[in-house]
Amino acid sequence: MSHDGKQKRRGGKGRQSTKRRGALHRDALPSVPLPRRRQPAINDSKRASCLAASPGFADALEHHHAELLKSRLKLDEIVHLLKAGTDPASIRNIIETAVEECRVTFAKGEETLDDLKELCTTAEESPGPKR
Repeated sequence: MSHDGKQKRRGGKGRQSTKRRGALHRDALPSVPLPRRRQPAINDSKRASCLAASPGFADALEHHHAELLKSRLKLDEIVHLLKAGTDPASIRNIIETAVEECRVTFAKGEETLDDLKELCTTAEESPGPKR
């Protein structure tokens, strides 16, 4: 039995739920528009420029990777010299230059990645024509 004493028919809605729904519609103000669904603003030309610039960034990152491999070989050579019993003071110059080259290469790679992220973020956030 439902709340008002009448039996529900075959899974139909009772009067109580219909009363609630009707009350919600009556209480809504007709002059207030419903909120619109926000669509992301995408600038297709900026997105295309981001995609066009991506191969250049990939080439730059490959170059940075090759530089890191060179630095790694120098560091491996330093490790080999140290394991052979070479005095660290005698190879100090080699160690300092290898470490500095690694730092410079990491900094360049980080700048390249930051530039790519900035370009893609700008393409996503800039206002453009709606689809």
